[in-house]
Amino acid sequence: MDRDLSERMPVPRIGLLPTGHKIYWAQFPELKQLGLSMYEKYLTVLAKLGDVVTYNDAPVDTPEKSKAAGDFFKRKGIDILLIFPFGYTTGMVVVPAVQQLDNHIPIRLINSHEDASYDYKSADTTVYLHHEGVCCIPEYAGTLKRLHKEFIVRSGALDDERMWKEIESDCQGAAAARGFRNSRFAIIGDTYTNMTDMPTDEHRILAATGQLIIRPEIEEIHEAAIRVTESQLKRMYDELRNLYRVDDSVTNEHMRESARLCVAYEEIVRKHDINAFGYYWWGKTEEITQLRSDSALAVSRLASLGCPGVTEGDLKTAMAMRMLDLMGAGGFFLEFFSMDFEDDFIMMGHDGPSNINMAKGQPRLQHLEVHHGKTGRGLGIDFEMYEGPVTLVNLTQFYEGDLFKIIYSVGEIIDGDLLNIGNPNCRVRVAKNIPEFVNDWCQQGPCHHIAMGYGDLSLQLETFGESMSFPRARV
Repeated sequence: MDRDLSERMPVPRIGLLPTGHKIYWAQFPELKQLGLSMYEKYLTVLAKLGDVVTYNDAPVDTPEKSKAAGDFFKRKGIDILLIFPFGYTTGMVVVPAVQQLDNHIPIRLINSHEDASYDYKSADTTVYLHHEGVCCIPEYAGTLKRLHKEFIVRSGALDDERMWKEIESDCQGAAAARGFRNSRFAIIGDTYTNMTDMPTDEHRILAATGQLIIRPEIEEIHEAAIRVTESQLKRMYDELRNLYRVDDSVTNEHMRESARLCVAYEEIVRKHDINAFGYYWWGKTEEITQLRSDSALAVSRLASLGCPGVTEGDLKTAMAMRMLDLMGAGGFFLEFFSMDFEDDFIMMGHDGPSNINMAKGQPRLQHLEVHHGKTGRGLGIDFEMYEGPVTLVNLTQFYEGDLFKIIYSVGEIIDGDLLNIGNPNCRVRVAKNIPEFVNDWCQQGPCHHIAMGYGDLSLQLETFGESMSFPRARV
């Protein structure tokens, strides 16, 4: 399918605080202009990473300017603050600015310079002071520690691609946190009976987003399905036929029913402005049971549009998928299937809806008379996935804090035979051997479902967690 997974990534709002030492300007008349010229080069690179919000009266070289800059950044609603010293500056050109920022705004000290080196033998005091930004970084760091402000130092020369990749990941993680914080999460129906890790603590969502869980009634989907017009049905039917490779076990009536539910689910999700949801119900009648059992294509389609839904009522994993989607990584729903101790990989996948944006090639459909562990029958979705780096993410509430905790691991999808069971699955190899990995993963208190995104997202997740005040554990 080769869809652009980055299309729903929020554009980062990057606050840039350039700092200087006012007493130097009169002493060394060329120093300020040297700093401003360098500053323009950094602005050019940063503009490629997001919307840069700069305080116009650069550099910030007094506590009064710092206070005005902090007020400016607060009004602009920045996602992240980058502090860039031109040379040595005092900590009080930083303190008034950062004191006005909410604690969820990540801070990065940019310990960088346009020159990777310079001619020390011929340098005068102006040139030496121009290169002295690193001198104040420890002062900034100690001061931020005293203010209980989290920060990370990013170091490197202007042409250091590694440093810019780190800064880009920081900005993406912070922007994703804004998108997540403004998301609306829902449960339709209930959680799978007796699954002890499926219920979601509503107060944690309230603390993280300021909203409660939205709870549409099952009847809303049922009634919306009844209202679907023939023209709506035909449009969606044609869309599904073009989207999937359909085998002979799937009838036109199967496709029509899936198309009907696609229209119904989209209506209800749009009505309640839902961004991610868990769903499940058993049903006392055949009609209501099949309403859930035939939902896979409808929910998969919503995931491809940026609203992931997860079966078994697992809202937390749907939230993790939303997080990954906001990072441009997709977001795929799975669990541990089996362990291969010979080739050192874990087979992973899940039945039901999938994020078809992550498919390698055209996704396939077949009719399944049995959805294992569930009532009803319906269409099974299957596809291969791209080999290469992936990040496994679990959003858990099984820890002593009152928010959510991020458990993650970076691994890779590897080539090899897959299961042919009507559900997508893949071979995942992680850095640790299987016994050590599974033990270490479980010691962090996970749920049994996992969200997976393409790429190494460790830096994005760390900044996301910093912005959300979610603790992080890398396994």
